[in-house]
Amino acid sequence: MKSLMGLISTNYNIDEFGVLTEERPVASLPFGGRYRLIDFPLSNMVNSGISTVGLIT
Repeated sequence: MKSLMGLISTNYNIDEFGVLTEERPVASLPFGGRYRLIDFPLSNMVNSGISTVGLIT
């Protein structure tokens, strides 16, 4: 998979989070006190053998 690049779109706005997302994007919200929401798609791509990942904001 050397010629493969993964793209993750973080360009979304969810009004349900209210004040939590006024100052930062949804992808950077904490989950479980240890992780950020962006960690899960990044981990999935790396575990699938995709080492080049781009973020679209």
